Amino acid sequence: MPSSTPYLILLQVIFVLSWSSGFIGARLGTEDAGAINLLFWRFLLVCICLLPFVLHRLRVLSWAQIRYNAVIGFLAQFAYLVSVYVAIRGGLPAGIAAIICALQPLITASMSSRGHGERSGRQEWLGLVLGFAGVSVVILGEYRLSTARLELWLYALPLIAAVTLSIATLYQRRQSVMETNHSKDGLLTPLFLQSTATLVLLTATGLPLGLIEVPASTQAWVAVAWLTLFSTFIAYLSLWMLLTKLTATRVSALVYLEPPVTLLWAALMFGDAIHWTTYLGIAVVAAGIAIARNPRSSASPAKCAQ
Repeated sequence: MPSSTPYLILLQVIFVLSWSSGFIGARLGTEDAGAINLLFWRFLLVCICLLPFVLHRLRVLSWAQIRYNAVIGFLAQFAYLVSVYVAIRGGLPAGIAAIICALQPLITASMSSRGHGERSGRQEWLGLVLGFAGVSVVILGEYRLSTARLELWLYALPLIAAVTLSIATLYQRRQSVMETNHSKDGLLTPLFLQSTATLVLLTATGLPLGLIEVPASTQAWVAVAWLTLFSTFIAYLSLWMLLTKLTATRVSALVYLEPPVTLLWAALMFGDAIHWTTYLGIAVVAAGIAIARNPRSSASPAKCAQ
């Protein structure tokens, strides 16, 4: 497998674009299909595509593996994505949702700061405070300068998503410390199990509420294909390939490029306005991330499903 500089640069570009594409795909599809419905068809397609590749592995799975991946699927896919997609369906710009979700690494670092020393704990909490300040600037600017008047609770949904993803990350780390080896089951089998758990939860949520139906618009099906190919398969494959070439810390740093990329992408594709307060907020969030990051960090990056 090539390891030249141009190859690594291309791989990192693909990684950032594919992980940013989840917010764009959500904006593209939720308008016609709805949040739960769009996610249902996305994960149904993901499971169908993965099944032939993992069928031989399903016969030897333990209940511990199923339980572990079900918990990750609930936290990092179902709870995370439903929160983000409902917010975007309600009118929250994709770029703003991406900025709020960018607090996840700071929330994770702050939640896990105990036991790392007083000084590092202070750094992470200071970084989190700055991160919240930056996001507040973005939200206040969007709320006052935007022509659309959104309900404030829509801004809270991506924050809830960031918290659930942080809990999933800490749970994943705890299992690794306990040497359960669930994180060493390869790429496709965990993705299939987590996607299946998500699909079951979406079905249990959507069917009783009458939210699941066959999308009638071409745009919705384009979004389903978009989210399946780019935001799932290419995103996870690029993550896996990068982790074989770069350190986990360097890969996790690329996640911070998602908000500005999503902002510019949404502006070009949907005409979303970018206010000066958004740039200021991103700068403050970046400062918080810079303060929170320190040489002791060696944990693997959070795998944010988009």
